[in-house]
Amino acid sequence: MKLPPSIIQRNILIDVPDDYGSYLYRFIDTWHPLLAPYIGIKKDKLPEHGGKFYWGSSENKEFNLLVQGDEKRLIFEILDFRKREDFNYLQLKEYKMLKKYPNIRTNTATYNLSYGIPPIGKNRLPNEEWIKWFNDTRKSGAWDSDEPELVKTLLKLPTFQIRGEDSKSHVTDISAEIDEVGGNTNDMNTVLIFEGIGHKFGHAEGSDVVAGTRHGLMGMKKSKSIQTHTCRVPKEIFEDKSPYFIRGISANDNTIEKLEYKPTFKDVAKLLVELYAESKIEPTSVIAKEQVKLLYGKIGATSISKGINRAVTDISIGKRNKKWIYWETAELNSKVALATKPDQLSMYMASGMYDERKIITKFREDDGPKGLKRKKMKVWIHHGEETHMNNWILENSNHSKKLIWLFKEKGFDVQFKVLDHEIDDTTKY
Repeated sequence: MKLPPSIIQRNILIDVPDDYGSYLYRFIDTWHPLLAPYIGIKKDKLPEHGGKFYWGSSENKEFNLLVQGDEKRLIFEILDFRKREDFNYLQLKEYKMLKKYPNIRTNTATYNLSYGIPPIGKNRLPNEEWIKWFNDTRKSGAWDSDEPELVKTLLKLPTFQIRGEDSKSHVTDISAEIDEVGGNTNDMNTVLIFEGIGHKFGHAEGSDVVAGTRHGLMGMKKSKSIQTHTCRVPKEIFEDKSPYFIRGISANDNTIEKLEYKPTFKDVAKLLVELYAESKIEPTSVIAKEQVKLLYGKIGATSISKGINRAVTDISIGKRNKKWIYWETAELNSKVALATKPDQLSMYMASGMYDERKIITKFREDDGPKGLKRKKMKVWIHHGEETHMNNWILENSNHSKKLIWLFKEKGFDVQFKVLDHEIDDTTKY
């Protein structure tokens, strides 16, 4: 086989399989004091097996001049062969080989200028190219386990919560689908596990963490499924990534579940709070909004807006080592039930949704044939975010005056009971 003038020899270091469709190669510069390599991968066969002549596709002008020159100094080696559909395996292998060169773009020990896997975006944030590469690799099955793993064992692994809260209804929906097929999990998304990075989330050094299909695992437990397949992402992929970056990739993976989960404003808020904590990027910024849309895909403008507002509140109060109290519906209903008496009505309202017409309607309904015609009411007010609280403080007096004016001839008495909105954040002590 005829070689370019610059290449001294071509060496195939392993046996050539019949069914290969891609290969990993390496150039070695024998004149370089460190024998600097250029490492690459190609989705094709070698020329003698019907492929095209190929001598690399480097972006390094200096290296390209060496390949195209007359100086006899390069050795060309074939290091691995894989089937065409296993090209992602070679991508990962290339990445692992290049990771030993720090600051690769300026490192003179190699002619490679990047690590093969797409670079992360500005501010070291996830970008569209990286997410596509990750999703394509996950979809290809390159990281899938050869054998299924026990559900009870996977349930013991550490996890990190990417959502604002777990969804019991989503778990129930998943369990119902599993029950339909007798507990078989083959049609479920593989359980996503990030290997060796648990310490980034407060777990043991080098531990694996369940990063996706968390609800799926809980659904399997509910349905008493015994085993399921996993997707184990190697440590090398995320070992140099930040917790926000890792959570973001996991969040994006969870938006493409087979049984679709729709992100909520609480999910958005959690993501933006972590983005701020790590990069000091404000939730209201263009970058923050771009991250939400990139990582969560199809999500409504209302959820984004509410999520931003909650994140702003959480960040603001967190600076005072406090946590905002978000009252749950069950808690509010309990307070209403306790305050409702034969002579007193009760209801709750969010300060940001205050409307005196709701109070009037409540009295009017109680004044009907089946009502007790009560004249007193206790209204529980809770603050969903800091701006709502501030507006309430400014307008509270006007609300009371208006109700007095509305009810002065009817003898009605309305008392507002404002619920606590903050507690000490003991996690920071």
